[in-house]
Amino acid sequence: MQAAPLNTLYRVDLVVAGKAHLYDVAAEGEAARYPSVTGFLGIISKPALVPWAKREALALVESALVKRLDGKRCAQIVLNKAWIDNILIDAKKRPDQIKDEAADLGTRAHAFIDLIIHGQEPDTVPPEIEVPVKAFKDWWKGSGIELVLGDTKVASRIYGYGGSLDALGRRNGKFVILDWKTSSGIYAEYALQVAAYAQAFTETFGLPCQDAVIVRFSKKPPITFEVKELADVKRSFEAFLAAKALKEALEKPQFIDW
Repeated sequence: MQAAPLNTLYRVDLVVAGKAHLYDVAAEGEAARYPSVTGFLGIISKPALVPWAKREALALVESALVKRLDGKRCAQIVLNKAWIDNILIDAKKRPDQIKDEAADLGTRAHAFIDLIIHGQEPDTVPPEIEVPVKAFKDWWKGSGIELVLGDTKVASRIYGYGGSLDALGRRNGKFVILDWKTSSGIYAEYALQVAAYAQAFTETFGLPCQDAVIVRFSKKPPITFEVKELADVKRSFEAFLAAKALKEALEKPQFIDW
């Protein structure tokens, strides 16, 4: 499926340090380590997450209380402090557990799609990722985009960051950055993310890229996909640089100790 390999101008390697993704760049006899694109974008507020986390935590508490009723609509139950404390601890952890589970599913779906791009698709698809994999195939069949590269590490030496492309496509002779999502929606910060990838790709490969497409695949039936293309990659990249500057500024001391 892949065309002849593209040559990079310098080497980029992913380094995982705890939950942080960093990128080592070796170029012209020099080495540097850069933060990730997504690390900088963490500065952007996600207001929808707060009510979602509350709902999930309360849902766990409700479920625990219903089980305590043992199937009865009305009954006397004994609640002691230890039981309540344990339920509250579990409730606080639940939103993070759900996010981790979703991230793991997304990672496995991304990895399987990457095998398809490299022409190495296994005979069977794990049941838990059948839906997003089928959604990817449905999208690709009608996209009109040639898949040139799968997962690829890129970095911007000019602006000091690295990232991982999900895929690189070619459409009408022009390169297109492709980013797969299994989230519940396509959010504005995704545009900043892929715009940053486009700049990093251009620097890493020395090739122009001014188009970027985000494709979101459903995780559960029905099998669907959603596609959004950036209206202005340059404008979205400027927004990324603003987010990067804000995060870097806030990491510096803001007060004088008295």
